[in-house]
Amino acid sequence: MTCYLMFISVVKQYLKKYNINDDEARQILEDIEKQVGHNHNLIKATVDFEGENLIKRLKRKQKKKKEVATAAY
Repeated sequence: MTCYLMFISVVKQYLKKYNINDDEARQILEDIEKQVGHNHNLIKATVDFEGENLIKRLKRKQKKKKEVATAAY
């Protein structure tokens, strides 16, 4: 089990008004893990620091996924 999975509920709490699901919270945490590495203290600090701005990570990730999908056609 990867260490970022323990913070899914924390991310969902910060982004409660955006009504994100577990998969979207996992995507945000994967992005953070790529940035700071496999250190649960750094992941927690990043989540706490960014707070509600975590939604920007999700939107950026979804935008990239959409660009890749359209480029494939």
